[in-house]
Amino acid sequence: MSASIITPPSALTQNLPLDGAISIELQDGIMIFRASHHLQQRIENLINKQQETLLTEIEAQELDSYAEIDDYLSFVNRMIRNNFILEANLKTPLAIEHGA
Repeated sequence: MSASIITPPSALTQNLPLDGAISIELQDGIMIFRASHHLQQRIENLINKQQETLLTEIEAQELDSYAEIDDYLSFVNRMIRNNFILEANLKTPLAIEHGA
């Protein structure tokens, strides 16, 4: 079995400040990556502004990069969750039903 490498989107490495952009939370014993509260606020502000008026080109690019990052984090979180479930299932002995 070969491990695949997940390449982060260029938006992640180019547009996010390194400190505090992404937080890690435990959900049902599984590590989940999320955008920080500050980043979520920025995204909400851009979406609210977009509903009222046109965003500048820079703001539109920023919002697009956040969407790309969100897709990436969702993918990574699914991979982590699926791996956790797979490992848990491998450690759990199968129940064998007797009689019919």
